[in-house]
Amino acid sequence: MKDRIATVKENVQVADGIWSMTLAFDDFEKVEGAQFLDIKLPDKSKILRRPFCICDFDEKKKTALVCYAVVGGGTEVLSGVKAGEKLNVLLPLGNGYRPVGKRIMLIGGGMGVAVLPAVVTANPDKEFFSYIGFANAGKVVLEKELASKCAGVTVATDDGSYGKKGFVTTVAREAFDAVRPDEIFVCGPEVMYKAVRKTFEGVDVPIYVSLEQRMGCGIGACLVCNCKVKRADGEGYVRVCKDGPVFLLNEVVL
Repeated sequence: MKDRIATVKENVQVADGIWSMTLAFDDFEKVEGAQFLDIKLPDKSKILRRPFCICDFDEKKKTALVCYAVVGGGTEVLSGVKAGEKLNVLLPLGNGYRPVGKRIMLIGGGMGVAVLPAVVTANPDKEFFSYIGFANAGKVVLEKELASKCAGVTVATDDGSYGKKGFVTTVAREAFDAVRPDEIFVCGPEVMYKAVRKTFEGVDVPIYVSLEQRMGCGIGACLVCNCKVKRADGEGYVRVCKDGPVFLLNEVVL
């Protein structure tokens, strides 16, 4: 983890309300999929940094990709940043996915898909099968990026306007027997994790999820992002930013 000055190489809209920003650094550390960075916004009225997952990265070029939805004042400010501007960025933060097996099933829902490309980049010796879901065709992002890295990519939309019609959790479960993954990595909203828990009940492979919580500091000091987990010694609280954001699904209290 280090506080760095990044040069914005590109910041463009790539889908309905969704932007992609490429940041270049003078130096770069090894990144795990699902680790994140904290950006100090160029607006003095926005005091707290904003956390975003590292969507993808290139160690040789020393660049990181951030894919984000404009949902509030902070991301609205970020969408106005131009190429060539400088940003103060703290990275890499958190603990990411650490695959042990060879074949990995990736499941992403909505902006949770933004976590997945870096998982593949960080683990070139693994075989990945991606299942990504969106509300409609206008929200689909990162399909091409994943297709260039994965053994297979399947897109699902709730309304059937693109790819397969239905929830991505159902589509992924239907493919489970054919893929036969050693592990499953999931990223999306909490309601999706509840669906994964129900849909994949009885599946005997580890399922890991990347949690999203409001964060103050991003380094474990402020305790804003606590979440409840259950382990062998009972239930307790952990910090998503410092202890996660990746946890075993069966440990998370939803």
